[in-house]
Amino acid sequence: MLEYSLFLFIFIVAACIGSFLNVLIYRLPLQQSIIWPPSSCPACRHRLAGYDLIPIISYLWLKGKCRYCQQPIHFSYLVIELLTGLFTLAWAFRFGLVPAAIWRLILGYGLIVIAAIDLKTYLIPNRLTYPLFLGGLIYRLSQGEIISALLGVGIAGSVMLLIYLLYPQGIGIGDLKLLLVLGIFLGGHDVMRALFFSSLTGILILYPLVWRGLLQRHQPIPFAPFLAFGTFVVLFLP
Repeated sequence: MLEYSLFLFIFIVAACIGSFLNVLIYRLPLQQSIIWPPSSCPACRHRLAGYDLIPIISYLWLKGKCRYCQQPIHFSYLVIELLTGLFTLAWAFRFGLVPAAIWRLILGYGLIVIAAIDLKTYLIPNRLTYPLFLGGLIYRLSQGEIISALLGVGIAGSVMLLIYLLYPQGIGIGDLKLLLVLGIFLGGHDVMRALFFSSLTGILILYPLVWRGLLQRHQPIPFAPFLAFGTFVVLFLP
């Protein structure tokens, strides 16, 4: 019973973290402070009360609408909170509550935010990639694994630069920076695995869309969600 209570507690805390990730997703592309002003409805700008901000529950209770103006609240808010909770639970089941695995959690949260912003804006904010890169560097230095980190950065940078030179419309400089972040966190071997799963997922999803005429060949593609998915696979593999 205690174990179930612990995992329920972890999910609740993680959902609250997911609520904060939603703040980052909304405000970072707008160059707004993530601290002030307090949360408000994007449509009517009415300040939200504490009971409007209960993760998952408030969205379901209000049926996905603002309490004050009745305008729909995008379902992505609910998805991010659920995804963050489930990702954290999976992390706790897989690795336990050990400090050595915290870096996976931080990277995962960062990737959730980056993927969501890239889907919405086709941009990856430097305010996310730079701190993550620095955090990955500090982590690797603390573990005495700087050679592995540099190898990962070298491989990741070389692969993405080659893709950028061959197909500049298909990938942005933000994707290149993100892959450098993944390289320093994952190291040479795992960043290649992440690239494999990312590319495979992209082919399986995008090729049918191009074939059916729903996506143009030279249309910009938000690649961060695929990189995030490939990284999640690698994070939980043995």
